[in-house]
Amino acid sequence: MKYMGGKYFLAKDIVSIMNKYVSVNDVDGYLEPFCGAMSVLMKMNKTYKCIASDYHPDLIELWKEIQSNTFIPPTEMTEEIYHNIKQLPSPNALKAFVGFGCSFGGKYFAGYADKYKNGKNENYLQEITNSINKKKNKLSNIEFHSCSYDTWNPTNKLIYCDPPYQITKFPIKYRTDTVKYDIFDNKHFWDIMRKWSKNNYVFISETSAPDDFIKVWSKPTHRSASQSDKTRYKNKSESFIEESLYVHKDTYQKII
Repeated sequence: MKYMGGKYFLAKDIVSIMNKYVSVNDVDGYLEPFCGAMSVLMKMNKTYKCIASDYHPDLIELWKEIQSNTFIPPTEMTEEIYHNIKQLPSPNALKAFVGFGCSFGGKYFAGYADKYKNGKNENYLQEITNSINKKKNKLSNIEFHSCSYDTWNPTNKLIYCDPPYQITKFPIKYRTDTVKYDIFDNKHFWDIMRKWSKNNYVFISETSAPDDFIKVWSKPTHRSASQSDKTRYKNKSESFIEESLYVHKDTYQKII
């Protein structure tokens, strides 16, 4: 599933590092409070009882309907249909399916993707349908919630967080609704991570972190709007960045 900021290309590495440091016998389940497209979680639910959480109500509604096998993907997509679906009331699974899967770069209703194909032979509707069909029989061990990450009060969980990255000089914009973006409070986020780390194993994807967080893994990766492994390296203006996993020093003391 196309999803802006998704970890499709890094999921295997991230899961490997968490499994290296934490055993299924060490914790009482797995929590992802920024679950998104669930590239990491889909590899964890083979072993753990998982909780998938995200603030985006349409996205969680989509995962719930896929899980219950009640979601029926559309068989036709045009720009007019795309914009009509955008106007549907939320929560709505179809809005998430089209808003992410048929939009440029997997960013929620960021523009009808077919307009940006530039002659490439791609069928975005079929790609997202295929992705959904591959997942629909693999979601039985997952509990879904639509809420803000900071409403959780977890204990004895393995937690993976993939928050909006603090990589620009501008305030981080975080979708807290289906219409608007709010500024993501980065300081509050790290305070919550400190709190959770006292009674959980918390791993955070970021490009940088406060001094009391320790880097346990990193890998240069290409940040691009393209989600295709055929086209994502062709724009030379899009540079590589270092994706990293951090743990708070409290977690680090438990895993070393």
